Amino acid sequence: KQWYQRRVAITAGGYIINKKTQYCLNVLGYRSKDPDTNLNMWTCQYNMNTDQKWEVEWSSFDDCAFRLKNKDTHQCVDAPGESSTTTNTNMQQYYCEDRTTSDQWFYFIPTQDRLCDYTYYNNKYLAGSITGETYYASLGSAQQACSRLGEMCGGVTRTSNGLHQLRKGDSPTQSPYGEKSWLKGDCADTHYNYYEQSFA
Repeated sequence: KQWYQRRVAITAGGYIINKKTQYCLNVLGYRSKDPDTNLNMWTCQYNMNTDQKWEVEWSSFDDCAFRLKNKDTHQCVDAPGESSTTTNTNMQQYYCEDRTTSDQWFYFIPTQDRLCDYTYYNNKYLAGSITGETYYASLGSAQQACSRLGEMCGGVTRTSNGLHQLRKGDSPTQSPYGEKSWLKGDCADTHYNYYEQSFA
């Protein structure tokens, strides 16, 4: 689904409106502070006390990860269960969790594959795989993921079987297996437009 932020400062909270339905992200019921309460879409409640106002809280461990915190209930958008990977899972509000393994952290998906500059190295590999990251079939998707991980990712290495893996290292090393690497460089052009959710 496509969502956009109403034109107020994100750090001050605001309405999150579905572009198709024009309804707002809402806590089921009226201003319920019970954890595990489902979220839904509802007619936007402007100029009144409401649980439809949200704020973005950026993580301290990842430059691009954020969570959505309700300004009225002070709880965060959450997936039920402990990091469930089941599709079609309803979202809910729950007490905000600071740990890095919480399923309350989100990324905005950029509108282009490459946010940072990458330098290519033939027959080189980057050391240190990133915990929790798997292989990527395309270079573009791997670079996109590496870009949004900030300092956690130093670049991308293509293994001898043609798959791309995110790596922590930032020093290309000679590979005995014919690996290829792309070292992440300048990310100064990475910019998130709060209102239009696009990168430029």
